[in-house]
Amino acid sequence: MNSLMALRKSKGLTQEELGKKVGVQAQSISKWERGVSNPNSRHIKELANALGVSGSDIFLLFFSN
Repeated sequence: MNSLMALRKSKGLTQEELGKKVGVQAQSISKWERGVSNPNSRHIKELANALGVSGSDIFLLFFSN
């Protein structure tokens, strides 16, 4: 389980629910969680807002390697 998935589950959200908050389909959330693709800067901001964390926290989930 990657950190985005853990964060989403800790907030009690499904991929579909988080997708609606971020403005993307559940399929995009799934791809981000599996490392198939990464969110753009707008989606990083929306993820942070939806999950109650900073944009920096979300950015580091995807781009810290």
